[in-house]
Amino acid sequence: MLIPKIALPLLALALGGLGTALAGQQSTAAPPPPGPGLELINERCGYCHSTAQVTDVRKTPAAWAATVQSMIDRGAELEPEEQKIMVDYLAAHRAAPVDAAAAAR
Repeated sequence: MLIPKIALPLLALALGGLGTALAGQQSTAAPPPPGPGLELINERCGYCHSTAQVTDVRKTPAAWAATVQSMIDRGAELEPEEQKIMVDYLAAHRAAPVDAAAAAR
């Protein structure tokens, strides 16, 4: 029975350290700029999940278009013009950084 007496404090110490490490990993993304695209994200995306799940991510314009379409396919309510506004906003303000190695090819 020596193992449980040693294992529990070690496990608590390990989990406590993990919690401290994770707490220190806060999002460093700049807040998204205001605009009609952000208003739509807050109104429509925030209905099912945190808007940070959208605004903290970087994707290519094509990937944003596919993601927004996927959300519409799952029930997000966006008119075609609203979909374009949202995709344009995300592509402009939350685009993935250009990979210099891929761009050179």
